[in-house]
Amino acid sequence: MALGDIKGQQRAVRFLKQLVRRDMVPHAFLFTGMPGTGRLAAAFELARALECLDPQDSDSCGQCGACRKIDQGIHPDLIQVRSDGAFIKIEQIRELRERFRFRPFEGKWRIVIIQDAQRLREEAANAILKVLEEPPRGNLFILIAPEAQMLLPTIVSRCCQVRFQPLGDDIVADWLVRESGLSIEDAAEVARLSAGSLDAARRLTEEDRIAGWKRVLANVESLERLSLLDLFSMTAKWGGTREQVEKDLECIRLWARDLIVLRLGGNRPLTFELDQGTVEAVRDIAPERLFRLYHDIEEATRNLKINVNLQLTLEGICLAIKDSLYGKGDWHSFSKGRQNLPL
Repeated sequence: MALGDIKGQQRAVRFLKQLVRRDMVPHAFLFTGMPGTGRLAAAFELARALECLDPQDSDSCGQCGACRKIDQGIHPDLIQVRSDGAFIKIEQIRELRERFRFRPFEGKWRIVIIQDAQRLREEAANAILKVLEEPPRGNLFILIAPEAQMLLPTIVSRCCQVRFQPLGDDIVADWLVRESGLSIEDAAEVARLSAGSLDAARRLTEEDRIAGWKRVLANVESLERLSLLDLFSMTAKWGGTREQVEKDLECIRLWARDLIVLRLGGNRPLTFELDQGTVEAVRDIAPERLFRLYHDIEEATRNLKINVNLQLTLEGICLAIKDSLYGKGDWHSFSKGRQNLPL
């Protein structure tokens, strides 16, 4: 594999190859985009292109000793930094800085790939910032994160940002047929639900999450006809572990994205097939309400990581959906007989 073999990221690949061709590679890159869109693969292929002993058209040959060492993960000038537990810690950055005292061992560059750079602890982020402010000669940093906003602005300002777009459904489907052995029809359905991410597609096939997402959508689409008491009963039966509820909220987030796409129009494909009642409800809703709903779902997902109550989280999201789409997220959406229950 080489830079030119990365699928679905023609703009990013073309830009990187131009920098290599013109010998204008900066000291630091920030690769952003969804996981599973080729960010890490591009980082490794850029490293191969820069260390290759017999480059071809500003790309790696794939055959020389340097290329083979990078493939095998034993090149001494390619360093990977991953989170130690939940975070990348200051000790890891200090160890990295010790290596900067020496020149690259074999290649022209020492290349440091920092995966999930958004997990840098504050002190580790500040340590990286000091390195980027006075970059040691012959060292290249490639930071990988979903969004630039998840890093310190001062770090972002010192990096050349390269954005990786969601992959096309056809690319994801072809990969699923080849790697997972799915039929063309099943691969097309999984690709549509993966939102352009090979990682998401892999999880969908390994965990049979499609069946789970259909259950979640059935719950969400039933909200219009449920009274509040019935809603609370439904969320009580929803159940699941914290990890499972996170996955369910991811499904609801994609569903809410579909509502925004549908309301704003345009040609972007929808992730799910929306039922007719939902389609009709969305037509008369102010886009700002849908954006607010999407924000509420993202906030609920973040809150799950700090040990909030699962059922209260589900209740809050279902109430927000009921109110945003149908204007029935308050006391008046109780069935008439139940509105007169003694308090």
